[in-house]
Formats: sequence, structure tokens, C-alpha cells
Amino acid sequence: MFEPLNIRIGADEERPRLTLQVLDFEHPERAEPADLDLMHCRVTAHAQPVEATFEISIGLWELLELRDYLQKIGSGNGPSQSFMLAGGLLTLSFAPSKRGPVLCGVLLKTIDASHVRLEYLITLEPPDIARVLFQFTQLQAHAQR
Repeated sequence: MFEPLNIRIGADEERPRLTLQVLDFEHPERAEPADLDLMHCRVTAHAQPVEATFEISIGLWELLELRDYLQKIGSGNGPSQSFMLAGGLLTLSFAPSKRGPVLCGVLLKTIDASHVRLEYLITLEPPDIARVLFQFTQLQAHAQR
């Protein structure tokens, strides 16, 4: 049984952030090999005055690649990199710097009944990255059960 998990990218309630809720396996009745599972996720964009929620499927391997990158830039330094998750419906672009916080550009889009495109920036300090890494550790533990 998979326990839903929240991964919050961003500092606090007052600033832009992204909440990624990993709800369950997309196909819980079928075991996939080595982290190739699709995860049923709810992604909520919080960027005043907008708060929008999207239901999307994200590959477990995509989430683990993001976790591995965040480990590299945990101190705030490292190479810039972008991650296109869920076939490009969610893109996270990171720009670490030596003197300041890590900027995370968020692009969310959907092509359902109406077209939606949200773009905004999140500021991440090293403690924010450490919190997200801890939440990703919980994801891996839940997925291995």
C-alpha cells in the first residue's frame, strides 16, 4: 500500500512554491522493473494571485533523477539543469549561484478542455533543498515497499 507523500519545493506559504503530491502508482496492479513505474501525482502551483492544480503522471525515474540533481546542488552551487517531467507538462529549471539562492523556474502546461500555461520563479536556499531531499528520501522508501 502506497502512502501519499507531499514534496514542497519552495520556502513558505507567502512565497511562490510548487507542491507535488505523489498519490499512488498509476498502475498499482502491475509491477514495473527498476523504477520504471508511473506515479499518479497532483501538482499545485502557488504563485500569487494564482493557485492551480493539475493531475499528471510522472515517472518514478524522473523524480529520482530530480532528487539526484538536488543532492549535487544541496549547498547552492552546481551546474544549471532543466527537467521535463510528465512528457513536458511540468518543467523545472534550476540556476544555482555561488553567492545567492538557487532559482527554480517552473513551467506548467496542460492541453485539456482549455490551454493553460503557468510560468514563475521559486527561490531556494540550502535549507529548502535539504527539506526537499528528505521528502524525496521518503518517496523512495514508499516506492520500494
